[in-house]
Amino acid sequence: MTLSVPDQAPIHRVGGHVALDFANTVSWSGTPRQVDHIASAPALMRWARDAGLIGDMAAMPEDQDAFLAQAHRLRSAVRGTFEAVVAGTAASGDRAVLLDIARSCLASAELSGAPAELRYARTEDTILGAIAWGAIALLGSDRIGRVKICEPDNCRWLFLDTTKNVSRRWCDMGACGNRAKAAQHRTRLKSD
Repeated sequence: MTLSVPDQAPIHRVGGHVALDFANTVSWSGTPRQVDHIASAPALMRWARDAGLIGDMAAMPEDQDAFLAQAHRLRSAVRGTFEAVVAGTAASGDRAVLLDIARSCLASAELSGAPAELRYARTEDTILGAIAWGAIALLGSDRIGRVKICEPDNCRWLFLDTTKNVSRRWCDMGACGNRAKAAQHRTRLKSD
């Protein structure tokens, strides 16, 4: 069962990249506590505003159901793509979805201004295009080897490890890191 989230404060962003943060819009994945932070089109619009992808005046897409379905399709493809990267396996189906959505969004875009800026004609293309093209750019960047998955099985959020020695293990030290260290401490106390 997946719970949806009512209007609330923005979710914590720990991915270090918009595509990873988008993939992380499901908390406690695969557990009874699973929460979908973008279970509705208004929640998705709020997330996109909080992420800086759209402004306060951006129009809600007319077909909210199609918008949400495409966003969930993209989220699944981003997650699958980067989980495969971390595992060292292929994710050609997920990569094909990324490319398909990126191409589709680009169809409504135009370059304008100097320096040139890519402008999308539709709100949904602005949001999904930025995420899809961002994911594609990350796949081709030298930071790809720094993409990791948070270690606890009940988290599994994606993040960019920006530490000098690439030793980060948790999405957030203040949450998953503290829980993991507390569990290790309890285990040591029990064995003593």
